[in-house]
Amino acid sequence: MDRLIEQFFGYGAASQQDGTPTYALPVDILETHDAYELHATVAGVPQDSVEVSFEGGLLSIAVKATPLDVEARFIRQERPWGNWSRKLELPKEIDPSKIAAQFENGVLTVSVPKAAQVQPMRIAIGEAGKALPIPKGRG
Repeated sequence: MDRLIEQFFGYGAASQQDGTPTYALPVDILETHDAYELHATVAGVPQDSVEVSFEGGLLSIAVKATPLDVEARFIRQERPWGNWSRKLELPKEIDPSKIAAQFENGVLTVSVPKAAQVQPMRIAIGEAGKALPIPKGRG
């Protein structure tokens, strides 16, 4: 039954703590020449309710959306509230010190720059610390 609920409502929807539903946050991931970009829609959630962190090769995104606090009876309530989270394993060839996140118009964008490629070098024999770049076309 839990698997059926998760199929329709997202990972974690079946397991709730203190009555607050938890959903998997859908993301789009793009790769450009020099970075990875992640986009997640978090419409209606204030920026201070969104947290992005990186540890041990995992990029974590956590979002907390609260239900409307109104003194009225809902006739229909379709907008989800609760917690969304996503953990994504990133490639090793990234520069974690330059990960940046922006929040605009309900869309969270996280940019993960790729690390500079290590270039091959010619090692001069007998001269410690004297490495020369290998000319293009030769290896």
